Amino acid sequence: YASWYSIASLKKEGTWKYSKGRMANNEFFDENNYTVAIWDYPFGTILKVTNIKNGLSVKVKVTDRIGKRFAKTRCDLSKRAFAQIADLQSGIIQVKIKVIKLARRE
Repeated sequence: YASWYSIASLKKEGTWKYSKGRMANNEFFDENNYTVAIWDYPFGTILKVTNIKNGLSVKVKVTDRIGKRFAKTRCDLSKRAFAQIADLQSGIIQVKIKVIKLARRE
């Protein structure tokens, strides 16, 4: 499954005050970039995420980690990436993930 996050949602849930806008890879989060938070792949990996319902897909770069509560069941797309494959009002959608370019683990 996939959900989405934005600067506003990070501030609302309270994680922004700890991260100061930095993702797990230490870069600053930009909700307009094509990025994904996921545990299964190393930072820098390029993934193709396809919405099962409508067939739309987007390529994203792994830059962050989703909260451990959802680590085994979900990825979190940036707001812009999610909007390319589904209406933001959808909330959580079922997706298929394909590795385009696997980054080497450090």
